[in-house]
Amino acid sequence: VRFLSLHHRCSQVMRGLVAADSQAWCSLSEMVHRIDADLASMGESLEMGVASEIQQSDSLAIEYVIEGSRLGSKVLRNRWLAASDPVVLRASAYFSLAPVPGRWRGVCDRLSNIPVESARAGAIVEDTKMLFALFHAAACESAAEHLRDVGIAS
Repeated sequence: VRFLSLHHRCSQVMRGLVAADSQAWCSLSEMVHRIDADLASMGESLEMGVASEIQQSDSLAIEYVIEGSRLGSKVLRNRWLAASDPVVLRASAYFSLAPVPGRWRGVCDRLSNIPVESARAGAIVEDTKMLFALFHAAACESAAEHLRDVGIAS
């Protein structure tokens, strides 16, 4: 639940940073929809989003994070399939979303075509760091929520 909640929160933030007709927006919307379905199948819902001061980001930085996440989820899918909890196994929407063939390669190719010393390359690096920091903040927030839920922290 915490993993899905974290990805839901961050995907919502990133979706707000890209054009509604973009491939990134569609990918993020699909991910959010699938996470909502999985959380519902586990009897969970989200009550709050992650606080974010991110106002803008290069769309290529967002696509890099999305497609990298999809590849990472492909690896994590094996751990999900090995779960013994039937409730966890029932939550199959997110981990059954396969990476779209060629998208990761396409992002890498587009990044390779940007001159390394250019202002855009620097901006993409900084935006990517900012997006990873978003995930880190959401993970810390999620961990704090969990500790409060189990009565360890106030």
